[in-house]
Amino acid sequence: MTEGVIFMEKINIIMGPPGTGKTENLLRIVDRELKEGTAPNRIAFVSFTNKATDEARDRAKTKFNLTDSDFPFFCTLHAFGKRQLGFTKSEVMDKQDYREFADNYGVELKTVSLDWDGNGVFTTDNKYLRDINKSRMQRLELQDYYNKANLDYPWNELIWAYRSLEEYKHQSSKCDFTDMLSQYVEFGPSPPLDVVIVDEAQDLTKLQWDMCDKMWKNAKRVYISGDDDQAIFRWAGADIEHLINMKGNQSVLKQSHRCPKKVHVIAQDIVNRIVHRREKTWNPRDEEGEVNFHAYPGSVDISEGNWLLLATCKYMLKDFEEELRYRGLPYTKFGKPPVSTDLLRGVEAWGRLNDFEDISYNDVGAVYSNLKSGVGVARGHKNLQTLEEGKSYNAEELVMNHGLLSSGDPWDIAFNIGDQDKSYIMSMEKHGGLRADAKINLSTIHMAKGGECDNVALMTDLSRANRDEMEINSDDTNRAFYVGVTRAKKSLHIVQAEYGGFII
Repeated sequence: MTEGVIFMEKINIIMGPPGTGKTENLLRIVDRELKEGTAPNRIAFVSFTNKATDEARDRAKTKFNLTDSDFPFFCTLHAFGKRQLGFTKSEVMDKQDYREFADNYGVELKTVSLDWDGNGVFTTDNKYLRDINKSRMQRLELQDYYNKANLDYPWNELIWAYRSLEEYKHQSSKCDFTDMLSQYVEFGPSPPLDVVIVDEAQDLTKLQWDMCDKMWKNAKRVYISGDDDQAIFRWAGADIEHLINMKGNQSVLKQSHRCPKKVHVIAQDIVNRIVHRREKTWNPRDEEGEVNFHAYPGSVDISEGNWLLLATCKYMLKDFEEELRYRGLPYTKFGKPPVSTDLLRGVEAWGRLNDFEDISYNDVGAVYSNLKSGVGVARGHKNLQTLEEGKSYNAEELVMNHGLLSSGDPWDIAFNIGDQDKSYIMSMEKHGGLRADAKINLSTIHMAKGGECDNVALMTDLSRANRDEMEINSDDTNRAFYVGVTRAKKSLHIVQAEYGGFII
């Protein structure tokens, strides 16, 4: 056997290019196994996120009249490790634990992201914690990782952070997400499984692959689904080489139900730049689609239809966001609106109050929640305890009987909100009114993976870190933009880099 190549006859590798129905194919495998008599508790369906596992479980439950308890192994790898080792949620470090650790040891920590139902990627602004976790996910000794990664800070700083974290976990009797995986590999049992299905395999780290190896040790059939061309989590430790080198019965899902012809041309041009990959071809939809090039974000007409606005990193979405705020267009950023729907409702209801109109009980709630207690609304009245549900109220009645202290000021004076939100809401009023029906979402390419939209606008600027990385490993940058362009179902709008970046 060739060195570095993994081979098992029972392994079936399913390559799923963009929009080819990878999830549906895995759901059909689950259906077939259950129809052929495989017990649901002898099927494992593990994925990067809970989305696919939940969908598979829910479909099987409905079709075969089963319950959640019949599918103990439909979960993320973290949840699998937790269950097999018997951890409780209170034994695993959460965000508050990390903040307490940072305070106790004088570690600078602003952000940390981890979620039982999330994508299994540990993210933080602290470089030491980030590198410690990455070394463990790659199953490298910390010193070896440090030497290999060519980090820009002294070794003694990293080893101090590592020892401090281990000391905190020991003293608090806690483990972290990565501990659950590594302890399962070392000590966990191999469950009696007949079938193991692994989704989003291109995103697995060396530690997660080792976990899968142990999981399917006794299995009869293994289905590994992914696409190395969409492997964009190498920065978090993903081991792309494992999937690229794996041997088994390979099949390729060839028909995309998402990408039109013109988008497919762009996608193929990008993917052909990837040097190290598994060769595969796929076909676009019959529709021609549309591809347009723009010099700057403001030239993209995003006033109609559904839009996904993408960039390689969060701060590079700033130009898009500024344009949206200037135009007063409703949008979400990473799935969340920039101002709450409650605030928009309150502003609209406040205007009606000042026009001597009655507003509903719920509208009063939206108004009161945005007034400063003791200034805009009397203390003790924010909970609407003196109001009745189902009734309407005018400004005079609210002032006289229900704690409203002022109703004559404009909303931008009366409401307790920041200048940026005030400016954005005023722009919304100027350009079409207060709308919460956002059809535009801003996202990084990484956070949009697996999603799709009719219209996609893609920033091709690169951060300094991205440009440096491209010089070292251009494959990663090509994969990221390949994922970005293939989110488009109808039209793709490419905003070319003004000061240098990725060229499409």
